[in-house]
Amino acid sequence: MVTPATVGELADWLGRLDRDRRVLVRGMATNSLVAGEDLAVVSTLGLVDIEHRVDDFSVSVGSGMSWRQLQDQLALAGQRVAVDPPGSGTVGGVVATGARGGLLHRYGGVRDQIIGMTVVLADGTVAHSGGTVIKNVAGYDLAKLLTGARGRFGVIVEVIFRTRPLPESQRTLLIPIDVAEIREVATVLTRAKVEVSALSFAEGSLSCLIEGGEAAIDRRAERLRAGVAISGVAILDDRGSQEHWRHLDDLQLPVDGGLVFAFSTRSARMLKLLPRVVSSLESSLVAYVAYVGAGVVDVSVDGPDAAKRLGDLTNVFAVADGSDIDIRVELRARHHRCSYTFPIDVDPHLTSTTGPLGHVGDSTHLSTAATPGSGLVERISIALDPNGRFS
Repeated sequence: MVTPATVGELADWLGRLDRDRRVLVRGMATNSLVAGEDLAVVSTLGLVDIEHRVDDFSVSVGSGMSWRQLQDQLALAGQRVAVDPPGSGTVGGVVATGARGGLLHRYGGVRDQIIGMTVVLADGTVAHSGGTVIKNVAGYDLAKLLTGARGRFGVIVEVIFRTRPLPESQRTLLIPIDVAEIREVATVLTRAKVEVSALSFAEGSLSCLIEGGEAAIDRRAERLRAGVAISGVAILDDRGSQEHWRHLDDLQLPVDGGLVFAFSTRSARMLKLLPRVVSSLESSLVAYVAYVGAGVVDVSVDGPDAAKRLGDLTNVFAVADGSDIDIRVELRARHHRCSYTFPIDVDPHLTSTTGPLGHVGDSTHLSTAATPGSGLVERISIALDPNGRFS
């Protein structure tokens, strides 16, 4: 394994590598696919330079820096990147996997926070996109292409994020509701004159996060509580709120060998689907988090039942309204995770023998032999990585 300390070193290494040699890019190995073949492994952990332009509300950071370290450094200046992915990982891992958390509701995904990126392509070419200021629109938006692509088109070496002021305080409303009430209560909250940062349903409660100045936040929280007009609504203070959202993050991080199924569609359509979906999930005794306003549901189950669970849950979505449901299947373990996207009409399956993706984790294998490739993705891959070095 090589660990280049500069972009130039990485570009030179890729340029000298045999054309047909496949490459595995690693950060902290929290999102890596471990394939059953001889791969050239490159670590991004040496790429940790950071330049925080406080007055411009932007930061340039190497892809090998940990996400937590980035946020800690920005916090010293009273700023943050408005993305809260679960678990730990590098900046490059968060971007390459399109990781998300509750803040998806208000601020969008990680790709919405990126204003520039530097990537090294398969032949060692260094490509830049965007710039250091938010209004820069020069060139093709390469960052949008690489975010969530899981390293298929190149090695992300630097990312430029927009930053936002770090909220002085936060409160979380815990609203105990029946699944049939989710749509009504969520609509009330999203239409209220109080801006909601995150809105998620799990473990029988709707969690509503608000952030802002210390002087007014309690008044805003009470206004929301009065608006939903439901008894038993609790308001968590700063510390309790932070602990609660960390707990929701933990629901997306199953034990070794566990799987996370991610279902997504337009938020308005998801609100219609949620009562039926949540009823099915609760009867199955699986852990889940529904990002109500963002149209995403993450479901985690133990590995042995994964194949059956995926089939059952896919049917729930398909029968309810499968016209534009996106299904991603993620295998998460203590050290490894992989994720692939399946159309609704494809039956993803788990096998006990090594599939075309090779060995993943300790004992579970993921096969996507039945999954058709996207014509557009294939054309882009051929243009940027003709020998399939990162495929």
